[in-house]
Amino acid sequence: MLDRTPSRPLRIALVTEYYYPHLGGICEHVHYFAREAREYGHHVDIITSDIAGAEPMPHVLRIGRSQSVYANGSQARITVGMGLRGRMRAALRRGRYDIVHVHSPLTPVLPLLAIEEADCPVVGTFHTYFDRSIGYTLGRRFFQRRLDSLAAAIAVSHSTTVALERYFDADWRVIPNGIDADFFNPDASRPREVRTDVPVILFLGRFDPRNGLRMLMDTFRRIRGPQRPAQLVVVGGGPLNDHYRRLAKNDPDITFVGPVLEGRPGYYANSSIYACPTTKASFGITLLESMACATPIVCSDILGFRDVVKNGREAVMVPEGDGGALADGLVRLLEDDTLRARLGSTGREIAQGYAWPRVTEQVLGVYADVLGLVAAPAA
Repeated sequence: MLDRTPSRPLRIALVTEYYYPHLGGICEHVHYFAREAREYGHHVDIITSDIAGAEPMPHVLRIGRSQSVYANGSQARITVGMGLRGRMRAALRRGRYDIVHVHSPLTPVLPLLAIEEADCPVVGTFHTYFDRSIGYTLGRRFFQRRLDSLAAAIAVSHSTTVALERYFDADWRVIPNGIDADFFNPDASRPREVRTDVPVILFLGRFDPRNGLRMLMDTFRRIRGPQRPAQLVVVGGGPLNDHYRRLAKNDPDITFVGPVLEGRPGYYANSSIYACPTTKASFGITLLESMACATPIVCSDILGFRDVVKNGREAVMVPEGDGGALADGLVRLLEDDTLRARLGSTGREIAQGYAWPRVTEQVLGVYADVLGLVAAPAA
């Protein structure tokens, strides 16, 4: 069998606008890949910006200040500050890196600076699905030149390439997000907010309009009643936190928990259903988390989610933005214990294929190809 990982330890810089205490898929991707790559003996630094509440962490270099902005229907981040280019250049020179790996390469500010200032091969991973981009339309030539300078372009899903190919040409390699299938598991302990006397529907995500929390709360009120008691547990937060709490109208069966990092497996594992009525996504990382915890899913039938789940296999998929169909899907699972168990068991099995060691090997294989360091066949 051919070992495609690099034949010697590498010095790797991961550059991202998104890192803890920000919560989201890119942050998780960077964190877990760094952990796994270090297990292979590689040195990995994370270059990001300073965000309110950030604690000092080993091998995390912070440049400038992270500013929250609204883009693509969600909360995004850009780095602001004086002398960012010089500070990026200095960090890359001090690090003496073999590979610089930028996440969301064509977004400001740190990823673009790293592409322009790196003195070693640059690999980029694209994470986002979008319908259209005025910025890419107006700056197509500028961004195409930066894309052309990458030694390899990775996309986390087919849907991501669909969005990018509207504007750019590249030899895309699809490598999915990963999951820590030991951390996310069906036996995680029950959080105190999760009731045991009624079925529990879980929402877990940022409070962005595109994530469908308002529709889910409206739907929950329609299906919950004396003959069908239930609890809706809402995990997450964001600038619209107060808005969504007002929409809940102090409903005693809607429980707001706030943002959660380490305790997420307990919420998935002890819920009857994970509901994800998102209208736009490039990859269903929270779907994978739920699957790893053997919790069945009701989610929107959108391109990014079709890369991860299939209707009737580990999820019930419903038309995007259709509250009636969402209600039908939730009721169907709430009233069918056998179906919930089957979808949950299948999801757990499929999630194993996205385990971070497997995903890390694929990314390290790209590094080896770029650097010409593919190991010899095993004896």
